[in-house]
Amino acid sequence: MQTKTTLPLAWRSLWELRRTHSVSTGMRLLAASLLAVALALGLMSTVAVFGHVDRPNWWMASLLPNIGICLCIVHTLLATLRLAERLLPPALVERMSDVRDIRAGMALSALALFGIILGMTIGFTIVPILVGFNVWGMFASLPAALTKFAVFLLFVMAANWVWWRARLREQQLRQDALDARLRLLQGQIEPHLLFNTLANVQSLMDYDPPRAKRMLETFSAYLRAGMTQLRETDSTLASEIEMARSYLALYQIRMEERLQFRIEAGEAALAARMPALMLQPLVENAIHHGLEPKLDGGSVLVSAQVEDGRLRVRVADDGMGLAAPSRRLRPGAGMAVANLRARLQTQFGLGASLTLEAADPGTRAVLDLPYRTGAGVAAGVAS
Repeated sequence: MQTKTTLPLAWRSLWELRRTHSVSTGMRLLAASLLAVALALGLMSTVAVFGHVDRPNWWMASLLPNIGICLCIVHTLLATLRLAERLLPPALVERMSDVRDIRAGMALSALALFGIILGMTIGFTIVPILVGFNVWGMFASLPAALTKFAVFLLFVMAANWVWWRARLREQQLRQDALDARLRLLQGQIEPHLLFNTLANVQSLMDYDPPRAKRMLETFSAYLRAGMTQLRETDSTLASEIEMARSYLALYQIRMEERLQFRIEAGEAALAARMPALMLQPLVENAIHHGLEPKLDGGSVLVSAQVEDGRLRVRVADDGMGLAAPSRRLRPGAGMAVANLRARLQTQFGLGASLTLEAADPGTRAVLDLPYRTGAGVAAGVAS
């Protein structure tokens, strides 16, 4: 991914407490360094406008020490938060990340304040040694300058913190709304599938009871997986694939030889965490838009790989393709993909994507996510 894409994500990650981040530590350090330089320049501009400085060349003499001190402050803050992410229990980190909990916000603010104060102490101790500039002496002779310096830094960091927390809270609310909408849509879809399945079972009971029994067993497995997913906002690829496998198996009984499917995913991919109910709509699209309208049906391939710290899930079919009239005319065509993209945008910003590609023949949906794992995730090999 290009720097121009990851830098905004790195900037956003400075104000979040997460066990894992979708951008590299190097990019986060770069974003923190840019913030430090901006703070130093803002401080010196404020002094130039509102201060009373009569020393010649004071700007050049103070520029390097101010940048050094701000670098110490911002990087110490980043290190403090990073240590908290690593050392605190995962449940506590997740709780402190909840932007809707005022107590979590206060605890996180206290942690950030500690990092800022520690960074100031380190900066005022190390920078004079490195640059040969008596910073303590300057502030000792001008106690008001030290106070203004500290107040300015605290004010700017607090303003940034409040602004980003407000943005994250708004984002969380949008995510909750999208999840509720997804559950509503899923609730509207399931009765349709239920009635069709029961009608098929009823007709099969007269001439093919073993097949009717197999359909009921498969549908029960699908419902169990679906009910679990509906209660969660975050899932694993293993759980998503279990639901998709049951869905495909159910349709394979209905379509018989007109539908074949294969699932390929290794242990690392199966252990990945991802938003719930992401995979099944893509599989459903492949069947409804790609294979059902095709007289002789076709096949669906679900594959997942971990590549360069990313989870890439592909759902490919050899059906009618993107340009098929049936895809454009079916009710709700495009709604599932739009909802999935909106959820990805809300949770990951530019860090995730869903693309539809023309295959030869058929269509391929590619889901690209940051690779995340969680404690207690069981991984096996799907086939």
